[in-house]
Amino acid sequence: MLAETYLSLQRLSEKHQLKVDGQFLSIKFEITANSYKNLPDCLKIDSVRVEVDNLFIDINELEKYKGKIALIKFIKPQGVFQSWKEFLDFKPNLIKCPDNFYLIDDHVTYPTDIHESELKHYLGVVKLVRLLIEYADHVEYLSDVVVDKVTYLHKSRMDIQLQYGKDDLVDSLDGITAIYAYFEDNSHKEQKVSILKEALFGLGIANNSVNKLSYLIQNFGEFSKRFIENYNLFVSEFSFDEVRKEYEEKKRDYFIKLDEIFSSVQSKMLGIPISLALASFKLSSIVDEKSFWANFFLSISIIVYSSMMIMLIKNQKHSLKALKSEFTSQMNRLKHQYSEQYEKIQGMITDLDNRHDYQKSCLNWFYVMCCTLFIIVIALFLWHLPWKLILGI
Repeated sequence: MLAETYLSLQRLSEKHQLKVDGQFLSIKFEITANSYKNLPDCLKIDSVRVEVDNLFIDINELEKYKGKIALIKFIKPQGVFQSWKEFLDFKPNLIKCPDNFYLIDDHVTYPTDIHESELKHYLGVVKLVRLLIEYADHVEYLSDVVVDKVTYLHKSRMDIQLQYGKDDLVDSLDGITAIYAYFEDNSHKEQKVSILKEALFGLGIANNSVNKLSYLIQNFGEFSKRFIENYNLFVSEFSFDEVRKEYEEKKRDYFIKLDEIFSSVQSKMLGIPISLALASFKLSSIVDEKSFWANFFLSISIIVYSSMMIMLIKNQKHSLKALKSEFTSQMNRLKHQYSEQYEKIQGMITDLDNRHDYQKSCLNWFYVMCCTLFIIVIALFLWHLPWKLILGI
């Protein structure tokens, strides 16, 4: 219903001057043959006051006074204002947008003309004001629907008077939708408020003694840039912190696995010096069948042992390689996701690389030792064979 009334008034104001007179609207025009017919339905009611030559007449008698000047007054519909100035002088409109309104001089109808520049900018400023009220340390109310000022406490005290005019609706508030969306998300609420204060004070608003809200609106691009960059940095740091904790936990797991790979071989490697000692002292020259079988079974035992150790070491080297590949893959994924913070975990990667290289080096030496034992035992067994008897010398 209001939308139709606003549309009728808008058409009327395009032809005649429409003025707000307290609780009334007035319109003055020259009466023609079609004046009554052309009036909108909202004026064709008994409560409308029509004055012609200082005489009050019924509106349906309008055409009897053709050629004369008529002054019509009628009760102002809800939400009708003369201009942006009158609209913003009504204090509740500073912090909350009415459901419907019509500005006569500016030909603005809400919500019909929502994309009109000044209206769009007004809606952005209202979002900003609501944000300032919600997260202020103190709010000074003049009534339930009127706020005088908000107070923020950070590095010092800052009072922001919630007053603005049409001149503040010139530029759009780029980023207000994004900032508003951040605060609608309930995560990291305290950090967001802290970042909001940091952005406000960092903009130098506290040092502006004139109109702090106007200063904020005029410099909103810089303010939104500060807030969004700082919040994104916080989220990135927070996410990276969570990931880093996860990777530090995995680092400990990798260290444990690396130690297990090494210790599982290290304890068994004690058999190498024992085997060498046995081969040195127990293998003797073969003089009869008993000494031959003693040498043979001892050699076979050591050869089997060294063969099993060689296979175990090869298996552990494969495990070590797989572990290295797994960790490298995860670190590369972290590097691509958090390239800016990647330097902070390079020390952890270096530690693991050093431990891996040390374990690999040890396994390589163990492999050489086992092969050496294998060759020495075969050589000793062959050395003690009765070659003169075998060759018939």
